[in-house]
Amino acid sequence: MPSKRTLALVCVFAVLAALLFAVAACGGTEETTTTAGPATTAGPATTAGPATTAGPATTAGPTTTAAAEAKTLKIGTIMPQSGPLSVVALAFTRGWELYADAVNSQGGVKIGNDTYKIQLVQEDSKGSAEGASTAASKLVTQDKVDFVLGGLLEQEMGSINGVTEPAGVLYSQANANIPGAPQDVSPDKPLQIRPFINHDDTQPIDLDYLKEVYPNAKKIAVSAPDIGYEGMIDRLKEQATARGMEVVAVEKWPWGTTDFVPVMTKLNATNPDVIWGMVSGQTNDQLKAARQLGFKGPFISNSPLGADVIVATVKDPVMLTDVIVNSVDVTHPTPEVQKIMDAWKAKWPNDPFISDAVHAYDMPWVTIQIMQKAGSIDAATVVKTMEGMTTSGDFQTLEGAGYAGGMARFGVNRILYRPLPLTRIMNGVAEFIGFKPPAAE
Repeated sequence: MPSKRTLALVCVFAVLAALLFAVAACGGTEETTTTAGPATTAGPATTAGPATTAGPATTAGPTTTAAAEAKTLKIGTIMPQSGPLSVVALAFTRGWELYADAVNSQGGVKIGNDTYKIQLVQEDSKGSAEGASTAASKLVTQDKVDFVLGGLLEQEMGSINGVTEPAGVLYSQANANIPGAPQDVSPDKPLQIRPFINHDDTQPIDLDYLKEVYPNAKKIAVSAPDIGYEGMIDRLKEQATARGMEVVAVEKWPWGTTDFVPVMTKLNATNPDVIWGMVSGQTNDQLKAARQLGFKGPFISNSPLGADVIVATVKDPVMLTDVIVNSVDVTHPTPEVQKIMDAWKAKWPNDPFISDAVHAYDMPWVTIQIMQKAGSIDAATVVKTMEGMTTSGDFQTLEGAGYAGGMARFGVNRILYRPLPLTRIMNGVAEFIGFKPPAAE
């Protein structure tokens, strides 16, 4: 039986699937081994930082070694390619393919004294702990991958690390629904890193924007799935209080909820100035219910659900006003994101772009930047090196300069901190506010 977290996340991908019927059918394919081949459009020309950064269209050091001399860096990827999570899995794996294409089109990437071309070996976890364990075992024992990248759900992450760590293989974790969960990076997982953000790091950014643009908005009502968000809720309460605001109500709803009118009715009864939909793929349904009940104040969603998806599914410009979201606005992309979108279009011309590919692209890029800094692909050396890359600019990402952090909160500096996107929707039109730096720990 799927976990509560699995079922809560399904709604994100159901929304995306409705928009992506052309690509959703691809989600159930069998495992594939993909050697990143002919180059599409090279990624964004972000040349800031060390010249050894193997980023999109960057100067990745002397990588013109003849192809015959280049080694192969095998990256095993694990995603729920079949089942209800297949659409976002597709977005992630395509983001990784675009990164591999960019590197290989430049002749490979220099790590230490060797030049590597990237080979992706893709496996399907089927969204289960057992499936993730089976996939990881194949990648480690049969395919002999150099590191494993993936996992959307905590149950997958725990199973993957249970295989990779005893084998001495690096595990690069692709998500964290609940930062600090038992399966997340921690001191007792010496070969696990997370080149991805904490979802709740968006909270202070949203609150600061709220205070600036809506100074009279003081009372916040929170709508959250009942799957273990207590820590994030407590952090929001503290952060709001520090800014002269107050969380006046919290309404938790069980997985499987589709009718949010009862939830929003309870929240509206507290006369909030703001409704906060906490890290939920059902932002659009909650927004519609709140507006139908007459709530006209700011509605905040700090989920990864794209502003483009919310606009496309809610449709009503009146409802789509004063909506604040933490997603890249692909209708007004930055030059860096535009180049990734162009690469997608060149490779899959009939499929609409999925904004999840943006942060997915960063994951192998960041991992390989650590390897370049280390001059090695050895797992323990890579982890030790990442823990020292704590200065902004030590990593380059599509969103801007990043660094490794997490010591104060998680006991290790193995989490990516980088600028976070902020978008406001007004009258049905997404307005990209910009990338905001993460708050200091």
